[in-house]
Order: sequence, then C-alpha cells, then structure tokens
Amino acid sequence: MEHKKTVLSKFFDIINGLENVVLAIMVIGMIVTILLQIIGRITGHPFAWTEETSRYLFLWMMFVALASGFNRAESSRVTLLLAAGPKWLKKFSEVLYAVIVVAFFGFMIIYGIEVVKQQIMMKEMGTALQIPMYVIGVCVPVSGVLGIIGVVESFLEYHGNVAIPDKEKEKEN
Repeated sequence: MEHKKTVLSKFFDIINGLENVVLAIMVIGMIVTILLQIIGRITGHPFAWTEETSRYLFLWMMFVALASGFNRAESSRVTLLLAAGPKWLKKFSEVLYAVIVVAFFGFMIIYGIEVVKQQIMMKEMGTALQIPMYVIGVCVPVSGVLGIIGVVESFLEYHGNVAIPDKEKEKEN
C-alpha cells in the first residue's frame, strides 16, 4: 500500500487514532457487557441494562468502523467491471467513487443531525439506562464527518488504492 505524506498527515493520524480509541473502547465495552449478561443469566439474576448497553455500543462501533474503512480506501467496492472497461471509464470511476461516497456520508450528516434534533426535542430516553437517545443517535452524523475526512485522506495519501489499475500497465510490470 503506497502511502504519500501530505500537509494534512498529522491531522489524519489524529483522526485515525481517535477512531481506533473509540473502536477499542466500544469492543472492550461490548465484551464486558456481554460477559456480565451471560453471568447474570447463568446465576438467574440477569442485569436489565446489559442488552441495551451492548446494542448502543454496537451501533457506535459499527458507524465509526464504517467511516474508518474509507481512510485508506479499504472498504469493499466493485472494480471487476471497471478494470475490464475502457480507459475513460477508469478515470471517471475515481470521480464517481468520490461523489457517491461523499454524497452518502453527506446524507448521513444531514439526516443524522435531523434525527438527533428530533431525539432532543422529544426528550427520548433509553429504556433501561435512562440516557438521552441523542447520545446514541449522534454516532450517525459523527460517522458521516469521519467518513468524508477518510475519503479525503484516501485520495490525498492512498490514491493508489482509489485508482482503478490499468490491465496494460499491470502486464508491463
């Protein structure tokens, strides 16, 4: 994986580090919560809060992980048809990739903020934990922002992962 350092490299490193910390906390939290849930069921005294907690941790983990997959263009995408297509399609596909992914994350930001506003306005609370639901809902717009930052990082620092390889150049190597 070819990595090109840019002016924003330190910023990207900080964001990537924050994502990793959040993901580690969520995974550790899920493991502890699920173990407590199992122990509670075995002993006949289940904790009411463990199911809800594991669900909320999972939501945060999945949304942050979704965004994190775009940092180095490592998320799954279809390249088979593009690799077999004409050269102009390969060049256009990079732009198409950027537009579609940024539009998707933009959608997450806009509508995620709307959901959070609604959760605040309705004063929604978690059933067992009694925490405000916007604490959970905010993971959607946060993921959108992190995803757009990740797309910018992938284009600036890992462009080789974004670019569709040319079959003729591969044959020469």
